[in-house]
Amino acid sequence: MNKKTVTRDPSIVTNDPLDAVASKQIEHRLIVPIQTRGNLGKSTEAIARGEWMTARGVQWKGYDLDTSNRTLSTALPERVSFVQMGAEPEGHIVRILRSVAKTEVTVIDPSAHMEQTILRAFQMVRFPETAAAVCARATVMIYPLDEISDMDDIARTVEMLGNSVDWVVVRNPARILTTKFFDRSPLERILQEYGAARLDLPALLTDTRNYLRTKEARLGRTFSPGQALRDASLEIDLGHQLILEEWLNDLFRRLDAIASHLLPTATAARIQTPVAPSAPTRTVQRGGSINLENGDEQ
Repeated sequence: MNKKTVTRDPSIVTNDPLDAVASKQIEHRLIVPIQTRGNLGKSTEAIARGEWMTARGVQWKGYDLDTSNRTLSTALPERVSFVQMGAEPEGHIVRILRSVAKTEVTVIDPSAHMEQTILRAFQMVRFPETAAAVCARATVMIYPLDEISDMDDIARTVEMLGNSVDWVVVRNPARILTTKFFDRSPLERILQEYGAARLDLPALLTDTRNYLRTKEARLGRTFSPGQALRDASLEIDLGHQLILEEWLNDLFRRLDAIASHLLPTATAARIQTPVAPSAPTRTVQRGGSINLENGDEQ
């Protein structure tokens, strides 16, 4: 698969579908992390991003390929289908790739070590070229970390896909303390030339994160941040609700800022941080337990 240069000469007309989609609006997005290592917070980010898209009125469909955890499909069952991988996992991914034109955004949440399977599926259907023919484009999420083998894997993926996809570099301080191998590296410069966006995940207070994990363990299931704020039956502590609400609003603002890398062109254009709806709010009314009449007597 040939790399595409960052700068295109508008005077040159070609029959390359990637050139065609560059001159048109992107109508469909595929978002997928392609990385070997697990435990980077990919599913957690995907859940929050899914709720962000729902809150912004985006039509999207997700596919959970993580047989071991099923985190995304458990947290957002109304939007995400679990796909049981068979003897030919590339076939399952190809079917997903062929359906990207059916909705605004298609999300894939793979298990760890599926990067070669995903890349082979890309090659089988000449994706992203065939996607470009229907004004679709892929966004690849990568998580740099200070491991040489992982950085080499990312570099090979970037070399293979080049500027034929959009890139989002995700930094997750809760899981990845430093990215010294990536910062100011040749790989970072290449991604900057490709116009990569950067998403720094805000850190959720450790006490709140542990509290929510304990709740999930006791319930025996995963719930999304938005559900934790909306669903009174979960009985989430009010203090943790306040902290989670602020965290989710902060993350939504950061996703708003890179919407052009995550959404179709027209959809991204209508999202403006100052006027966009906020994250899901709590069902508990602030001050609901306070006697306001006594306050009036003072």
